Amino acid sequence: MTDAEIERLRVTSRRLGSVTLGWHDCDFCGAFAGNGEYRYYLPDGEIFAAPMMILHYVEEHGYRPPGQLRAGLRAAGRLRWDWRAERLHAVLLDQSEDPDFRCQAAVDLANWDDPRALDALRRAAHDEDLVDVAGDEIGRSLAALVDRGLAGDLLTEDLPVMVRYGVDEASDR
Repeated sequence: MTDAEIERLRVTSRRLGSVTLGWHDCDFCGAFAGNGEYRYYLPDGEIFAAPMMILHYVEEHGYRPPGQLRAGLRAAGRLRWDWRAERLHAVLLDQSEDPDFRCQAAVDLANWDDPRALDALRRAAHDEDLVDVAGDEIGRSLAALVDRGLAGDLLTEDLPVMVRYGVDEASDR
């Protein structure tokens, strides 16, 4: 992979999802461990998932992700709100949905630079049941939108403690 492709992969590896309680050590060197996955939403509607360790595999062991993912990342720009974002939005705000699905929706909506994503995350931040299980993830997603200049008016003191924790944790990185 070219340096530009590696940098694009790094930039688009924004939010870690499907985090597990256990860790997986690199089978090649044992010097790196991971416990989640990145999901890559491409402009053509495709979605790819890769282990957290993908950057380690690429940089240290010469792994080359599939050509379709590399091409999609080269073409990726600002994601347009589409059926995927609409579905994530609906899942996040539907209190009858499985809490794990709602948590993943909170993680993945941070891929869209769109006011609807910010609105849904702000609303989710005040859903007590969801905050109990995913408040830190909601906070990390809000922080990602702040970092990209989409939530400059976000007042963290108005957020529940666990959501603030996620914002602070993401800001410390």
